[in-house]
Amino acid sequence: KGNKEILSGDAEPTIPFSEIISYLNEKTDRSFKPVESHKNNIRARWNEGYRTDDFKKVIDNKCADWLQDDKMNKYLQPSTLFGTKFDQYLNQGPPKPRKGPDNYGGIVY
Repeated sequence: KGNKEILSGDAEPTIPFSEIISYLNEKTDRSFKPVESHKNNIRARWNEGYRTDDFKKVIDNKCADWLQDDKMNKYLQPSTLFGTKFDQYLNQGPPKPRKGPDNYGGIVY
């Protein structure tokens, strides 16, 4: 039966769990492992039709928003990024420039 499944296209496609987690680790300087709980979130999004480039875009989008934000930085983790808000994170626009003492409307002094 095994060969018949592969030939008929019924076999589950290989999901690149390690590639996705490695990309997150590279961008966040963390060391998440491809454990089952992370795989479950990735698998759920994969089964909804999202692919590797979508996961990388979500990681890039949220890193741009949260990496330098002390309050939000802790949410740069698989359970948040690959959870039920995945589509929102994927389709968000570019982050707005932060205003602050060294940054006015996107102009850094």
